[in-house]
Amino acid sequence: MRRTGPVARASRAVASAIGLLLLAATLAPGARAAGRGEPGPVFPVRVVLADELDDLELLHRLDIDIDAVYDGWARAYLVQEELGKLRALGFQVAPLPLESRPAAPSTDAPPMDYHTYETLTADLQQIAAEHPEIVRLTSLGLTPQGRELWMVEITDNPDADEDEPEAGYISSMHGDEVVGKELCFNLIDYLTDNYGTDARVTDLVDGTEIWIMPSMNPDGTALGRRYNANWVDLNRDFPDQFDDPVNTPAGREPETQAVMNWRAGRNISLSANYHGGALVANYPFDSNTSGSSVYSPSPDDDVFVSVARTYADNNPPMSVSNGHSSFNNGVCNGADWYAINGGMQDWSYVWHGGHELTLEVSNTKWPASNTLSGHWDDNRESMLAYLERVHEGVRGIVTDATTGAALAATVTVDGNGFPTYTDPALGDYHRVLLPGTYTLEVSATGYSSVLLPGVVVTAGAAVRHDVALTPLDAELLPVSGCADSGVDCDGFLMPGQTADLAVTLRNLGVSATQVAGNLVPTGWHAEVQRAGAGYPDLAPGESGESAAPHHGVNVSPSAPAGHKLGFAVDWASGEGAGLSEPFFVPVDSPDCTTVVPGDVPQSILDRQTTSSSVEFLDEREIAGVTVWVDVAHTYRGDLRLEIVSPAGTAVTLHDRSGGSADHILGSYPTDFTPFEPLTRLSGESSLGTWELRVNDGVPANTGSLDDWSLEVCGRPFEAAPPEMRFRDLQVEPGGVRLTWWVYPDLDSYRVYRSTDPSSAAAFVDVTAEDPDDTDTAFLDTSSEPLTFWLVTGVGRGGEGPLGHF
Repeated sequence: MRRTGPVARASRAVASAIGLLLLAATLAPGARAAGRGEPGPVFPVRVVLADELDDLELLHRLDIDIDAVYDGWARAYLVQEELGKLRALGFQVAPLPLESRPAAPSTDAPPMDYHTYETLTADLQQIAAEHPEIVRLTSLGLTPQGRELWMVEITDNPDADEDEPEAGYISSMHGDEVVGKELCFNLIDYLTDNYGTDARVTDLVDGTEIWIMPSMNPDGTALGRRYNANWVDLNRDFPDQFDDPVNTPAGREPETQAVMNWRAGRNISLSANYHGGALVANYPFDSNTSGSSVYSPSPDDDVFVSVARTYADNNPPMSVSNGHSSFNNGVCNGADWYAINGGMQDWSYVWHGGHELTLEVSNTKWPASNTLSGHWDDNRESMLAYLERVHEGVRGIVTDATTGAALAATVTVDGNGFPTYTDPALGDYHRVLLPGTYTLEVSATGYSSVLLPGVVVTAGAAVRHDVALTPLDAELLPVSGCADSGVDCDGFLMPGQTADLAVTLRNLGVSATQVAGNLVPTGWHAEVQRAGAGYPDLAPGESGESAAPHHGVNVSPSAPAGHKLGFAVDWASGEGAGLSEPFFVPVDSPDCTTVVPGDVPQSILDRQTTSSSVEFLDEREIAGVTVWVDVAHTYRGDLRLEIVSPAGTAVTLHDRSGGSADHILGSYPTDFTPFEPLTRLSGESSLGTWELRVNDGVPANTGSLDDWSLEVCGRPFEAAPPEMRFRDLQVEPGGVRLTWWVYPDLDSYRVYRSTDPSSAAAFVDVTAEDPDDTDTAFLDTSSEPLTFWLVTGVGRGGEGPLGHF
């Protein structure tokens, strides 16, 4: 990717080799970023960017912890191995001071002391005690070192859910960026001191739920470092839409989990998180699919630019700052500055529909304490004006049209894939929009959606659109079935087996109570011995399993391995009844075989792809794949691993994550979560050549593919499509309408008609009479006085048998 020529790169490497020998000896150790193996010394450095776009993309791919980018250079934190990596790549690297404590005062002005964890706790407790009518102080949890994560709520009725927007600030997720912590405390103090006497403050508190967390990383601040006590960068620890798209707190740091769990119960419409080291209001997106540091707008780019301008324009130093070419008088797109993954602002927007900024409010991370009053003067109006923007756009309450109950609903702006959500307790929504005309769609599970065209948003207070949604009819869908042994639940049935089949239903309509179901076979090779079973009450969108002893089934001894037994559920509830679409349970347990290559070990060379293959000689319909790898390489972040099936489907197992961590040894998906799901291979044929590809995409650091193996579990493909079973026959004015049950993996169906059912040869293919040979219905307009029909499926194994007529 870098366009630096080989001669220039070589000379740079020589120069930096001498400099880095001195660097490693003179830099003070600080901390390390997440995912870099065991904790070790980290050096804050200045990395010269000869070609900014290409260099930043390369640094991002190397998982280098960049903290800020200026014209021509970046500030980064490197472990020793990364110093050597950048040296080998020809980067010029120079030491920077470690800002782990406040700088010495630059004037004789009286200092305004920084809060310690203890003094911050005491001051917040005092404010909460003095202003109980508008303040609630709660702890979101404990840090790794046992410190409380304090969250302050300020509003006129802090114990009640009200139809008002929520907004807030979180600061110091980087422990050494502490100006924001003092700004947040000052705002808490200012709002509580001026409530009831200052009209602006009073209106803001009365009409808004304000949430302020002064210190998200008190351990890091106490330790004087960027990272938390577990050496993790919290602003790289959130779910990311591109490289970590699972919105779960599991496996994340306690501080991250605390914020995620708190946010799950709130609908924060407008927020910001505070940082230091630059002067800019930064807005989403921070990341993109390529990892490039290029402008990456969200669908709400106009809103983000506008609210960022509100903060920057009211902050004199920020509004004229020129720290980087991407800064536009104090505002910038996150990825246009430099790309990161796992940031809080993208997570807030992507998964919660809230507009969030990342605010860099001081060029010095930990400036002298006597500068804090000046920072407060610079930011006070910005903080107030930004919170006031939450009252613009569109708002309303979403309710059930029949009961008036509040709904957990989704509000989507036409053309924008990132919705806003209601507070399920009250049903209120608040969406910041710029003046204009919009179309909104309001939806909720179990209800008919409502389209609101021509919603006119003007400057000033939000326009109100309350919406009542009409409940859908009750609708239950079976999503899975398994044989219940009393100990576990197998996802298959065996030939000749008599089993209790546990079935899970999902509710797509209104709440369903007193649910019961009868199991109906939709194909052959299985009989229903005990049709009925009870189910739990199911709320809209909820799933529930049948009650033991479940549904009783007998499987024919002649049921072929690989056949998919079809069943439907004829269900009834207090709110309605219906016959579901079919679900399928495969016949026979999957058979697993492991194969090993004969062409390893192989070297992994810089910027080359190493390929190793194995032959799978048995043909099976794939049900599961496990790949075990033993890769020796001293920089895991260089590597991409792919497994390629005989059908040519490539599944990425590892995609340049892990930074400077060494080696990959273990199984996907047992030990490691693959970058792409291996379930993409399900249903393919196992027969043929499988290939493991290891690509080293970055110069320096090589290794070897020492060994690997492939386990494929599957069943034989069904030799031919099974016999089809009719679902219904209806006499209509134009003829007789036939419908039949669907069966998976068929290309089409054929319909046969006869007046003599005694011989299969008497049946004539009449499929051409139907304009669509892929659906599951046929209108027979024949004038024959007495007609018999059969239907066959056409698929991988040809056409099914002409039987059961």
